[in-house]
Amino acid sequence: MARRDNRQAIPIGPAWADVFRSLDAGGTDGPGARELLLTCAADSAVPLEYRVEAPKDPSDEQAELKPGEAVRLVGDSQHIRHVQMRGVGGAATGGVEEIRF
Repeated sequence: MARRDNRQAIPIGPAWADVFRSLDAGGTDGPGARELLLTCAADSAVPLEYRVEAPKDPSDEQAELKPGEAVRLVGDSQHIRHVQMRGVGGAATGGVEEIRF
């Protein structure tokens, strides 16, 4: 069964909140994922930004999800080990679901 927590309270930036962190990245979310579904809840008050920390995106590279939007991340050559989010203009609601281990 996929691990999921897509109703997390995501605090307003500029700081980033961990939403998925594998064991080898210092977290508790297992060995990492081949595929994740990131969501911004339809009832979220504001959009959220996300970035992948492992494998690392460039430091100035992030993407935005508006309320009700989702994106699928696929680790083609390696597991996704660490994803972070932050609210844009306020606290957001969203999270992550592991689709493929």
